Amino acid sequence: MKVNRYLKDRAMDRIDHALGRPLNPLSETYRDHYATDTDGAIAAEMRASPHWKGGKAIDRMAFFYVSDAGRQALADHLKAIKDPHKEYTVTFDGIEISVVATSPGKARYSAYLSASDCNEDLTFRKFQSASTVRRAAA
Repeated sequence: MKVNRYLKDRAMDRIDHALGRPLNPLSETYRDHYATDTDGAIAAEMRASPHWKGGKAIDRMAFFYVSDAGRQALADHLKAIKDPHKEYTVTFDGIEISVVATSPGKARYSAYLSASDCNEDLTFRKFQSASTVRRAAA
C-alpha cells in the first residue's frame, strides 16, 4: 500500500521515494530505484552509502537501487519518528475498501471519496452511518 508523505530527513525521503512510498518498506514494493545525475552530489552520496547499490550510468543518469540495509534503515526511521500512517479496512454496502490514513476518520472519508465517485447521490452522512472502520490486520 502506498502512502502520501514527505520525510524531513532527505536521505530517508530519497529511499522512501525510490520504493514508491510504501506503508511497509520491508515488504515487496512496485519499485526500488532512484535516478540522478551521474556526476552530482546525490550520486556521490549514494555511492558512499550502504543504503544503495548500483549506480550504473546510462547517458548522464545514474540508477541506484535500495539495498536491504536501506529498507531496514527506512523502517527503523519510520518507527523512530512514529509515522502515523496505518492501514484501515472500511466496509460499506458489503464491500471492503483498504485505505492508508492517519486516523479512522480520515480512512472513512478517503473511502467515501472513492465510493462517491461511482455513486453521485451518496452523501457523506449516509456513508458515515452505513460504514464501519477497523484497523487492518498487520
